[in-house]
Amino acid sequence: MARKHTFPFLLIVCFILGCNRANKHTKLPHIQKKERTPIASKQAFPLLSRDTTITLLFNNEHKIKTTLRFPNQSIFKGTIITLPGWNFSRNQWCDSTSFCQKALQEGYIIVQPEMGKSIYCERFYPETRTDWRKYPTRKWIKDSLISELQTYHILHSTHSNFILGLSTGARGAALLARDLPHIFKGCAVLSGDYDQTKFPMDNLYRGFYGEFKNFPDRWLEDDNLITHITDLKVPIYIGHGSNDNVVSIEHSRLLKQALDSSHNSKYEFHIDSLSTHNYSYWNSEIDNILEYFSKITSSSLTSD
Repeated sequence: MARKHTFPFLLIVCFILGCNRANKHTKLPHIQKKERTPIASKQAFPLLSRDTTITLLFNNEHKIKTTLRFPNQSIFKGTIITLPGWNFSRNQWCDSTSFCQKALQEGYIIVQPEMGKSIYCERFYPETRTDWRKYPTRKWIKDSLISELQTYHILHSTHSNFILGLSTGARGAALLARDLPHIFKGCAVLSGDYDQTKFPMDNLYRGFYGEFKNFPDRWLEDDNLITHITDLKVPIYIGHGSNDNVVSIEHSRLLKQALDSSHNSKYEFHIDSLSTHNYSYWNSEIDNILEYFSKITSSSLTSD
């Protein structure tokens, strides 16, 4: 007779424990079981520990992969999101620089979303090229990716979270740091572009926003870091190569000028007089960036 109550009992247990919580498009990674030592006792400790790749939907249609890499050591230092440039693989931060090796050694979780041909805009427009609409927006990162990771206590607001980007990914990193100061303690941007109005003939901007002469407000207001520079509250490391022939160094100079004009001194500015737009230069900045993140963490912990 007891067997008649088994199935209803399991349904009740499943309801209580949230058996249906997992997104069917997400491969659930390993749940953290061993204890680690967080930086501060007030932190919500991450629930995951094993390298994995999750898949989330963009616009309920396009599958976007994100790789999570976890340190092997017992100390959890924080989380860093790495944003790739235009049509760069998410894995190139690890494959072409020493960043992942060094960041993992320091105890950081690394989050690597596949962004494809994204320029990290908040939304699309009627004039946005149809073939570019399958690549995720900045809004997707905030509403889907970060929201999903926080269910596993990754990118929790009490952690030392940072965001790092190169080329177009630098634009995305700076905008996300501006949008989410309650999540990110700082950011680092290399060879990035920040004010589209200064380059109205750039085909990437034109392909997303339409022609500057037809939609000046979009170009000036939407996704323009310089226009809304006073909203950038977190410290930022800015790097660029003087010989960059892909993204003009003028972008980084404009960003520095805007910070100075807004009386924001929470930045470091580094120009490499010999470097171009390549991984050789970006790799040369890794130690500087990790040191910068460590200084931010130390100062924030001291102030707490």
